[in-house]
Amino acid sequence: MGKLFSIDSIFYRIGTIIIDLFYMNLLWILFAILGLGITGGASTTALYYVMLRRAEDKGNCNFKEFFYGFKKNFKKSTIVWIVLVSVFSIIYVNINNITFFQSIIGNTYMTMFLFAVQLLVLIEILIISIYIFSLLAMYDKPVNLLFKVAFVLGNKYFFTTLTCLALMIIVLIGLFHVPIILCAGISGLIMLTSLIIKDKIILE
Repeated sequence: MGKLFSIDSIFYRIGTIIIDLFYMNLLWILFAILGLGITGGASTTALYYVMLRRAEDKGNCNFKEFFYGFKKNFKKSTIVWIVLVSVFSIIYVNINNITFFQSIIGNTYMTMFLFAVQLLVLIEILIISIYIFSLLAMYDKPVNLLFKVAFVLGNKYFFTTLTCLALMIIVLIGLFHVPIILCAGISGLIMLTSLIIKDKIILE
């Protein structure tokens, strides 16, 4: 029984991971809220920084590393966050008011085309968001370059991106139906995403 709960046992490792996820998730929420949502980008970059280092066995899930990741490229992370949220909000409004545009345009085919374009841009924004914060966590490069690299990587590694998108959708749906997932859902998602893309996020 003693070996079952020793520091080398599977139960101890799983328990440690769960505690780390809850702790990192709490820090992510607090740092995002403290900035009234504007620091959501820096907080997400910090979470990626911690999880990418953990995935490569180079760091631990602690406040010191999270705060370093938060400060790292803070300004650029905030700019990226504002751009992504703004574009997402515009597309969300457009898609939800597609019938209004239909009444103005009066052409069903044109409306369908505009809807398809909006949907494609929305998907690309989600794809870019998977890679760009991990890039911010690793590289100190211009924002426009990071957007370009995130776009290229997201479309180049199609099946990897598809897997990450599926995980993102599952977590987002879960948050709406099972709010308790919020306690560790975001950190869990980024941990899994980091493990999947850690060998892909290389500036070529």
